[in-house]
Amino acid sequence: MSLALKIPDAELAHEQPCPPLRFSASEQRLRSQFVASFNDVRQPAPGLYLAVRDVTDELKRAGELPEMVVKRIKYIAAIPIAFHYRVGYRGNRWHLQDTMSKAISLAVERYFS
Repeated sequence: MSLALKIPDAELAHEQPCPPLRFSASEQRLRSQFVASFNDVRQPAPGLYLAVRDVTDELKRAGELPEMVVKRIKYIAAIPIAFHYRVGYRGNRWHLQDTMSKAISLAVERYFS
């Protein structure tokens, strides 16, 4: 018999479910930058920089390591990327990947400055 089957139901009932992952306001702004680049809508040049700066500062204050900041930026960009693969907008993929690589470079630079 497996260990999971030996645990009484009372112990399992005390586990809290994971809360839904929500984006902060700065993460929402960064996500909108990614969506705009996917849709090939020109955004103001400092918009991406300001959004990445705010997200990086927020995560750095929370004590996150640089690797987690990069992973979080990739996660924020994953929603438009997933839409791309599902729908098949091959041409827009390059715009989004370019924006994501710029965001990661800016985040790493900001984290260590």
